Amino acid sequence: MMKSKIKIYTFIIAALLVASFVGSTFAQDFVKHSRTESYRMPQLPNLIQILDAKHNVVRDNPLSTIKQDFFLKLRDSVQLDASKFYPNVANPYLPNGYPVVIMVHGYGDRKETLENFAQAQANYGYVVYTFSVRGQGNSGGLSNLISRTEAQDLIEFVNYVKKDKPVTGGDTANVLIMGGSQGGMLPYMAASMGMNVRAIISAVASPEFASSWIENGSIKMSLLWTIEYTPDTARYNAQVDRMSTWVYSNSRDKWDSLAKYLPLNRDFNTIVANNKVPIVLENSWQDMFFNCLGNINGIPLMTAPSRYYFGAVTGHGGDTSPTEDTWHMNFFNEWFLYWLFPSTYYPDLGNLLTRPKFHYASTTFPVNGNMWSFKHDSSAVFPPAGSTTMRLYFNTNKKLLKTVNSNQSQTNTLTNTIKGSYTMTQIVADEFKGSRFTTNFKKDSTIFESNVLPTSMKMFGTPNLKLDYMSNAIVSQMNYQIYEVSSTGVAKLVSTINYTDRKATVNSRKQVTIKGNSHAHIFSAGSKIRVIMTNLDQRWNYAFLNTNPFVLPVMTNFTNTMYLSSNSYIDFPIIGAAPFSPLASMEDGGAVTAIKFELTQNYPNPFNPTTNIKFSLPESFAGNVMLKVFDITGKEVATLVNQKMNAGFHSVAFDGSKLSSGIYFYKISAGSYSDVKKMTLIK
Repeated sequence: MMKSKIKIYTFIIAALLVASFVGSTFAQDFVKHSRTESYRMPQLPNLIQILDAKHNVVRDNPLSTIKQDFFLKLRDSVQLDASKFYPNVANPYLPNGYPVVIMVHGYGDRKETLENFAQAQANYGYVVYTFSVRGQGNSGGLSNLISRTEAQDLIEFVNYVKKDKPVTGGDTANVLIMGGSQGGMLPYMAASMGMNVRAIISAVASPEFASSWIENGSIKMSLLWTIEYTPDTARYNAQVDRMSTWVYSNSRDKWDSLAKYLPLNRDFNTIVANNKVPIVLENSWQDMFFNCLGNINGIPLMTAPSRYYFGAVTGHGGDTSPTEDTWHMNFFNEWFLYWLFPSTYYPDLGNLLTRPKFHYASTTFPVNGNMWSFKHDSSAVFPPAGSTTMRLYFNTNKKLLKTVNSNQSQTNTLTNTIKGSYTMTQIVADEFKGSRFTTNFKKDSTIFESNVLPTSMKMFGTPNLKLDYMSNAIVSQMNYQIYEVSSTGVAKLVSTINYTDRKATVNSRKQVTIKGNSHAHIFSAGSKIRVIMTNLDQRWNYAFLNTNPFVLPVMTNFTNTMYLSSNSYIDFPIIGAAPFSPLASMEDGGAVTAIKFELTQNYPNPFNPTTNIKFSLPESFAGNVMLKVFDITGKEVATLVNQKMNAGFHSVAFDGSKLSSGIYFYKISAGSYSDVKKMTLIK
């Protein structure tokens, strides 16, 4: 075999964390479809290959390894079903032994899913452990749904691993734990409880995950799926088992029980500052389980060395990206090399913790298949420099404008209509489709749209909704879906703001501020922002949910009245300047009048075949306005305006579909004021 320079590389292996279920804890005559939760566990660099190359050694075969299955008895006598994989020869280069990796699976899964992956990793020169979390797989005990109970189990497992060096030859001072969802939550929680290991990678997880499941009073569909697995997938303790009953009920006291007990001993944002273990945290913007806001809120609390990524992460139903997967290879590779390898091998990584700490990828057009494209970026600070807010008010004519509606007593209503005795149990069984569903549940929606964006807009962070409303019921719900509508009419969901008022006072007007689902998205110039107010947040372009909604609806009749006032608006967190100038945002009923004559450049320009021409008239103006279009020879080709007009901002559409490509001029005449501008038609 010829000696050759060995390249260091990492690749991502998909490890499906299957969480399927059929049936229900209720006596129901239907079968639920299985749900697959997937997280791509990162493959660590090939340690032996790297070290062989450093020492100019050629190895004909990979390391052979030993697998041992065992049970670990915990403090309450529960037995964890576990496996360990380790090379059958001592490490020839590192005197303290092989680095140790513990892999933790997602909820409703088991160690067997990770065993082939763990075996392959051990061939690379690691000691690898994996186990089934209590109440899952062949482990004993009952699940407490990702709580401090399971985190304490992990702490005990780590203590066992640290004493296992004589058997495995592992460097027990050099332990890394990684996983996604439950597998990312437990090491992060355990470290915040005092567990000490070398490093952690925590994906699609959140220190506020339990609260995120019931955020703003709305119960996510993914919570119901998670607490309804059959015993072959997850076995629950009595409290978790009761949660299913609480979710299905319309009673206030059942909601109160869920709101009190679900976050208890599960959310751990109050102890994040205690974590001293270096950690990588990453989330999918479109996570159907947990809002990225949880990890964003934890940023100022974090004291340990850390790096963050928000964007395209496989798992929990979000869009994926081949380009972001490629970027992840190097991201993980550097982290593992920095913490698990002697610094003498990679001195250039000594500046890793001084590089930009926050990485993110923004969704944007074009759509690839049914998924957004992603554009990568990074920042040394959070939020990134230049962060500001753009506020759009709900207006009459179903408009979103930068100006307050001129008549603040005007309203928009949203009605929830449930026929007969149709129940939550039945609508879930119907999966929100079919004749029984369409007969007994009426979906209601109102579409609000902005004007055309004259420039691109980069949203980054958490959109906030201010709502001025009244309900005629004690429980009601309003969901606000945020879309981008492209210049060609393609509409795709960006994010949502979900709100369920669980303790409303009937016919009492109130104001609330609601945080939405965090996201980074680049709205393109020429697009519009669309906000759909609806009583059912279905997301048809996400296969993970299919016909099921993001949050469960309210199964009572209500009518909500939203006042189009100065207290009904959405704040979009953006980076850079807001795309709407006053002229661009006030023409449709805006409350502010112009102060001067002005003819602006048409948009878009060049255009094909339509464009918009905007102009303003001052308060003092009274008279006729003429707006005409001429070709390059001076021949008049269109008269767009010839009439008396009021002061204010105005917009006129020009359709050049019957004209040839070329340069055209448009001229305005209003009293003593006139101006001419050039535009280009390209077909």
